[in-house]
Amino acid sequence: MNIGDTPRPWVMHKKQSRLWFGTSLTQFLKTELQDFPERRVAALRLFIVTMIIAIVNETLHVPPLGAIALLICLSYDAYANSGQALAFGLRQFGYIIITTLVSVLALMFAGNEPWLLLPLSLIIIALALFHARLIAWPTGIALWYSVAVLYSPSTPEASIYNALWNIPIIGVLAIGSWTVVHWAIKPKDPHKLLKASITAQLSAVESIFTARLADSGVNLHQQLASNLSNVSSLGNTLSLLANTTLIHPSLRQQHETYLALLLEIDGLREFALWLDQVLTAEYRAQPMTQEKLNVYLALQSACTTLRGGIEESHDVSSQIKTLLTDDVLHSYTLKTTASLQTNPSILTAMWIGIQRIAGLINHLHNPDAVPNIKTLEPEIESKDAVHWLPDWFSYDFWATHADSVQFGIKFSLGAVLCALFVESLGWPGINTAIPTCLVAAQTSLGADYRLSLLRLSGAVVGGLCAYVYVWIFQSQLDTIAGFALATAPFWAIAAWISAGSERIAYLGRQLGFSFATFVFHDFGQVTDLAVPRDRVIGIFLGIIVMGIIDYALWPRRSIVLARHHCTATLHTLAKLTSWLPDTGMMLKSHLLLRLSAEKDLATAQSLVAHAILEPDARLTNKVKERQALTAVIEDASNLSGLLQIRRRYRLLSGPQFSSFPDELLQHSSAFDRVLTNALENAARALQDEQLVPLTDVSDIHALLKKRYTEHHRIDNLPIDLAMEWELRFRLDQQIIELVEHIQKRALDALAYRLKADW
Repeated sequence: MNIGDTPRPWVMHKKQSRLWFGTSLTQFLKTELQDFPERRVAALRLFIVTMIIAIVNETLHVPPLGAIALLICLSYDAYANSGQALAFGLRQFGYIIITTLVSVLALMFAGNEPWLLLPLSLIIIALALFHARLIAWPTGIALWYSVAVLYSPSTPEASIYNALWNIPIIGVLAIGSWTVVHWAIKPKDPHKLLKASITAQLSAVESIFTARLADSGVNLHQQLASNLSNVSSLGNTLSLLANTTLIHPSLRQQHETYLALLLEIDGLREFALWLDQVLTAEYRAQPMTQEKLNVYLALQSACTTLRGGIEESHDVSSQIKTLLTDDVLHSYTLKTTASLQTNPSILTAMWIGIQRIAGLINHLHNPDAVPNIKTLEPEIESKDAVHWLPDWFSYDFWATHADSVQFGIKFSLGAVLCALFVESLGWPGINTAIPTCLVAAQTSLGADYRLSLLRLSGAVVGGLCAYVYVWIFQSQLDTIAGFALATAPFWAIAAWISAGSERIAYLGRQLGFSFATFVFHDFGQVTDLAVPRDRVIGIFLGIIVMGIIDYALWPRRSIVLARHHCTATLHTLAKLTSWLPDTGMMLKSHLLLRLSAEKDLATAQSLVAHAILEPDARLTNKVKERQALTAVIEDASNLSGLLQIRRRYRLLSGPQFSSFPDELLQHSSAFDRVLTNALENAARALQDEQLVPLTDVSDIHALLKKRYTEHHRIDNLPIDLAMEWELRFRLDQQIIELVEHIQKRALDALAYRLKADW
């Protein structure tokens, strides 16, 4: 693309789109600052926490730790439920204790020897960052340590005092107030949220069955208009389960049963959604037989009963058993048990899925009942028996996490270098460069640049707010109450922005931090108006130092990391093509693969969005590579759902596929292998590895379809059962199309990358 031939207004518009997620700045702010009820509650929580910290800080006088505490609290999830708040608070308390001990010991051991203190701090901060990256949790150890030790390395006595007293006091105040506020202001019980998530998924399935009955003219009195797009992902639902067991310890013994229940409900929802999307208008217009109508009525009634039972915490397994009688299902499959054992059915898969859900609910209310699931315990025990030493004693552990080691070293080095700059210049006002290096520690260059942009913007806006405070309000104040009233509007603005999405929340945190750094400067009126200026200069210094180090030392390009996560996703999906021997393996194998694919896809999508800010991101081939990777991510997400549906269909659709003739099993296994090899080849293409020759997937499927048709005499089946097989073949065809498209887009991404490198 020749930018020189393009009019300047178009270039400016593209520049705005690049920085503000494809929109103009005005549209970005309009979207990110919009009002909704949940945001009001979240902003109120953050506002109260900031007011508590501000008042106590001015009373106890512990700058600059008060500003750091405010920044950390604004960084916590304002939408957290009570379980999340408790878990986060307890863990952060532990980290404060660790940070205090490590800081005091480091200063006692090397406080008087700068040549030893700085290398020691480099190691400590690098290990803290490595730990944070490893567990994907904002530990805060590195940030607290840098404030206590590196802010004033020339005065170790004052640093020891800060580490021993100010950090615990402000840390406990900040984290304690944040936790208490989340428990006091409209607390969210994770158990209720978990039940709401489950009922939302059942409502989605129920509405699909209701719509299907409406196709045949059956009008039910209660029809639910469920918003399917709001149903939580499985990973979010499992997080609710973890928070629930923390708040309600009595449920811990039923954790495995809950896991199986959530997996079954998620699988039922995906099955119903796929069926609703794949049925054509012509097929919907065809009248259903009475036997098929009875099956849909039973399924719809069962979903209604399950939803009501979960909402009221009642065991409804006996009602489900009455509704889902074998006679109703057998009458649909030609009224004979033999036909059910030879003709798989999607309705049968959902029928059995609901029965399994009812059985698991029965086990929750009657723990003595034994559900038909397998646990993960034998696998974990065998693993522990082989590896009796911690993983971090092995070379493989450090080789696997080399990227996290490099991550810790890079940003720790940046913080130490900034400390050297501050001390050598004798300019303590710019010590904000030190935490800037640690706060900017993100997964990729693009993420670093975007966060740096938000950090700088927030610092500038916060500095302007500080000047407004000095010029207009400060001269009118002489009490703590007046200080609280005058600063309240600025804390409210910071809280409201921080309660937004991650695209803008960090701007609010930095606004609050910058303003707090100024107004917490000292007792009484602020007279040094250079504080905001020095803070912005310090941030500039931190961004420049970290930008140079990050780009020169083990640079982690967003597009490269996105490619790695796409590759990991394709390897995971390749495993989902395998044949499970029995339904008990769904919890043992299926769940882990599902969560792994979901996590990698979400990370890859985020990295592609960050890649647009990186150097050379606007080159034509780079743009096309991002488009190709975006297509791979979208197709892989759709393929993940289809492969899970295919697995459940094989296990729950009536007959066991393992009971089919050997010839059919061989063709099915060959089809599985071709799908696996195709996905592995796509992964190799993304990594520019040598491809292996492949058999055409469509040819194998055509042969498999022919053998199934001959064996089950599909051409002679009634139209409804023949349609069941047609849907099964359509599922395979959709999988084939997605796999082929993923292969093509992976090769396109490779070609564009090679052209860009050339």
